[in-house]
Amino acid sequence: MKAKKWVILFTLAIVLCVLFIPAVNYIVDPFGYFRAQGGEYKELNEDYYLREIKAEHIRNFPDDYDAYLIGGSKAGAIQTEKLKELDGYNYYNCWQLSGNFQDYYYYTKFVLEHAKPKKILLHLSTTELKSNDREMYGDIYQIPAQVKGESKVSEVFDFLYKNLSASVEELKKDRSEYYPCSRTGERNLTKYYNYYEEHRNDPDTYYDFLFKKEVDQYLPYLTEGVPDKSEVIESCLNDLKAIKQMCDEKGVELQVICGAAFIGELVRYEGPNLYYFMENLVQITGGVWTFNDVNNLSCNLYNFYNTTHYYYEIGDLMIDTITGKKKVDGFGIYLTMNNIGPYIKERKAKWEMVKQYYNQNGKLPYTYADSEYNIEKYHIQNTK
Repeated sequence: MKAKKWVILFTLAIVLCVLFIPAVNYIVDPFGYFRAQGGEYKELNEDYYLREIKAEHIRNFPDDYDAYLIGGSKAGAIQTEKLKELDGYNYYNCWQLSGNFQDYYYYTKFVLEHAKPKKILLHLSTTELKSNDREMYGDIYQIPAQVKGESKVSEVFDFLYKNLSASVEELKKDRSEYYPCSRTGERNLTKYYNYYEEHRNDPDTYYDFLFKKEVDQYLPYLTEGVPDKSEVIESCLNDLKAIKQMCDEKGVELQVICGAAFIGELVRYEGPNLYYFMENLVQITGGVWTFNDVNNLSCNLYNFYNTTHYYYEIGDLMIDTITGKKKVDGFGIYLTMNNIGPYIKERKAKWEMVKQYYNQNGKLPYTYADSEYNIEKYHIQNTK
């Protein structure tokens, strides 16, 4: 009898454990996975599983949008109301943390299958040239099952039985202050604008906290050259060709923009691989608006909130440049097969000047808050 009692208790303990783990993970929902279902999850914190949250929204609200912006986190600063000035379309901003061409391919395919887009706007951030996918980064970087066209059953069980450490960490987080994205997907930059306000007159602190560590890591490339990324680039270009083909087959317009890049970010990528990529990018698409080169705006620290991301105002200026509403000299050019050759030649020459400046001064040619090329932060003024 005693042995039977212990067997029953042991079995009961196992059953409780089996039920306890999924119950905790479902209630705490550390990735926002279960709250995302249905697509109306309003608290779009970017440390949750945005790839699933946004896929659910796209699938459940296809009639709300005419066009979709697909890109990495840099594209999160492009506001959908501003995008409407391009063509009158209602946009959904489907930016992803650490975006890459694998994501872009699958999300384009997903949008074309589950929505009725008139246009796909693909925003490239240069950082795509790191690697063709980011799934090795962790759970929130995985491409959701529904986006890949797979069953969600095993994915649901996977999130139910995640290690409880994720739920424990979620319970420890202070959620009293958070910065959710808008319903149309834009990134909430409030905390970055607050830091800007606090340190606009303290460039050393602003630079050291937001840029220095990452920029310093890649400064040796100015003398040693950028590592070869040919294999990654070929994979990216193959995905781009597939994206273009899918859009053409559906009769959907594809527009590509190379977003603005901080000069400290370009240190990591500027070189033969990038030039080869851009030449092929133009050839595949027929024409690309390009803002990711060295210019007066890319050298100003206060146009960026870290090494790889710009503020709303830069995103707005990109749209104004495309529509012809506003123009800042040297910022933005529409590249075609007719001008890509001269453009690359001029770009190489400008980068040689950057190298010379660095060799002579020991730093990149930065400008600061008092520069005429520090775009006025109207977002701060309008939210006070």
